[in-house]
Amino acid sequence: MKFINNSYDLTRYLGIPVKKNIDIKSISTDTRSIKKGALFIAIKGDFFNGNDYVENAISQKACLVITDDKKFKDSKNKKIIYVNNSILALRKISRNIIKDYSGNIIGITGSNGKTSTTNIIANSLKSCSSTLKNFNNEIGVPLSIMSANRKSKNLVIEMGAAKLNDINYLSSFLRPNIGVITNIGNSHLQSLKNIRGVFKVKSELITNIKKGGCLVVPNDNKSHLKLWKIIRNDIDIITFGLKPSADFYPSDIKYSLEKTQFYICSKKYKVKLKVATKLAGEHNVKNILASFAVSFFLNKPSQTFADSLNKKLDLITTRQKHSKWLKNSLLIDDTYNANPDSVKKSIDLLTSTNKRKVFVLGDMLELGRFRKKMHKDIGKYAAFKKIDIFLGFGNLTKYSVESFGKKGFFFKNEDDLRKYLRENINSKDVVLLKGSRGMKMERFINV
Repeated sequence: MKFINNSYDLTRYLGIPVKKNIDIKSISTDTRSIKKGALFIAIKGDFFNGNDYVENAISQKACLVITDDKKFKDSKNKKIIYVNNSILALRKISRNIIKDYSGNIIGITGSNGKTSTTNIIANSLKSCSSTLKNFNNEIGVPLSIMSANRKSKNLVIEMGAAKLNDINYLSSFLRPNIGVITNIGNSHLQSLKNIRGVFKVKSELITNIKKGGCLVVPNDNKSHLKLWKIIRNDIDIITFGLKPSADFYPSDIKYSLEKTQFYICSKKYKVKLKVATKLAGEHNVKNILASFAVSFFLNKPSQTFADSLNKKLDLITTRQKHSKWLKNSLLIDDTYNANPDSVKKSIDLLTSTNKRKVFVLGDMLELGRFRKKMHKDIGKYAAFKKIDIFLGFGNLTKYSVESFGKKGFFFKNEDDLRKYLRENINSKDVVLLKGSRGMKMERFINV
């Protein structure tokens, strides 16, 4: 049973009178996905206004509509609930749900690995609700909370940030007892300016962790770790990383495109646990270590965590999907998003094959004044890692191709890239496809 099942639930958490009790079967902010019995929440954004579709939602059998358009303020329609601000209404509903909730709340942020870590943790815990898809902003987090099962003993929520105060906003009503920062990297630099801005916004999570809770963080940057420890002295801090100086670290790692296996080790907590997973790459080793730290803090059996890595993998392999492709080549679909750090991790993954390595990269967006340099750095990194062919698409990847050198090709035209792929890819190739969300690189899967 979800927290929001009917209009009584909704108005209870919203704190306004109910006109009629109506069952709510689903929740949507997009009339294109409206189903009979859905609650439609009209959101006004920079490029759209959901209030324009209130009548459309009702005609599509939405059972209720939340709107902040003043023309509906005095509406007699029992299906319409007027609020001053739809987004603030979502926050109020979520805050009140969390006040009622007595289970564990795990809040996760970071520049990379949020979704994978969220899903690994959720997959390892029994009686758990977690983030819907990758809904991690001021709209998505409340929707995930509202759609959670009220009987769940664990709530695992991902939080994203595009600007300062975003994580504070989300974590202030989530109030986790466990917070996870997966890493601090180069993401959203257009608004956050530099790595200090990224560190600042991700660290906003820490002040909102409940007293006596836990913070799980990487230990690869000693100055970051020192500052994190200064922020709070009333919560536990558990570290993870690739070196034995971390509370949890790996040993005896064996990589391949199909499988990763290693031992989770801890000198401090006297742990040595063998794990094997289809999740590939060094970045997933770190995601697994962070996830295990959460499980360990919750006193869950270690072997249960290890076993969970090979169960329901369809829930957690949301990135880097492998499939047979052109002329029996292998395609790694990593098109969800891209920033300099995640691109380097994808290149690292590609190097684990002995076949010809083809990297197809679309522009990395939202990098501000660093965009040219960071694209150049990716080309140099790919050359250093001995990628065989580098294909750039968009505008900025021309700088990557230039720094990659020989066997680097830049395409500004979509059809030209498609033609190249059809004519040059063969059965001996492993092709990794990646780019920022705005580049929609998944368009090249079907060439």
